[in-house]
Amino acid sequence: MAYGAEHFRVVSKEAEIVQEFFKKQDVTYMWRPFTVGTEYTSHGSLSIVVAPSNDQRKKMRRVVASEVSNPYRLCWLLEKRFKEVDNFVCFVHNQCISGAVVDVRVVVRQYCGKVIRKMMFKKIYFGEGKKDGGAGVKEEEDINSPFTMLSVMYAFCLFDYMPSLRRSDLNGHEQIMKEAIKIVNKCHDPIIDERVRAWREGKKKEAEDLLAILLSIKDSKGKPFLSAEEIKAQAAV
Repeated sequence: MAYGAEHFRVVSKEAEIVQEFFKKQDVTYMWRPFTVGTEYTSHGSLSIVVAPSNDQRKKMRRVVASEVSNPYRLCWLLEKRFKEVDNFVCFVHNQCISGAVVDVRVVVRQYCGKVIRKMMFKKIYFGEGKKDGGAGVKEEEDINSPFTMLSVMYAFCLFDYMPSLRRSDLNGHEQIMKEAIKIVNKCHDPIIDERVRAWREGKKKEAEDLLAILLSIKDSKGKPFLSAEEIKAQAAV
């Protein structure tokens, strides 16, 4: 928590106090500052991760809590996660046999990226993967870009406080964010656009991954509850 220039950390093992923070007083304590970095990352505050406390965040939080991160959905995706664990072990084994140096950070990043892509898009490669099971060029770009965005998302940026200086981009943060989110959009948007079109035309009706779950949600009038931009924003982070 922050009060003025002072920051405090509250540690508690009492369930009632934790529930007070995360349920009853969620709007008060889960507020997030709006910066140039979060603007690009969330496609204009459309996703739940970095959006400020507003109606859009409440909407996306309801969707994620009820349709994405519930116990049933985690069990439903368990097989996909297990399969990627096997692929991960096989890849590391192949690297060891070939005598290559195993960079733990790179390998773990690739594994996390594959699991997320498998659950979200039902695929682990955007292009052609390597014969040894490693990530291709597009996959490496896709997994490295979010880390680039994280490095500048809440970094000090003068025009977050003085918007009139935004055009100057003095420390280059906006350009870094533009390039990083451009890479993510290049990988994700074609898949999402194609799937949106298939669902809207009735060619796809069965939910096979998280993208399909987001597309299948309807409002009270039977129309899609989430727009394509909202889905892209959620998939980007």
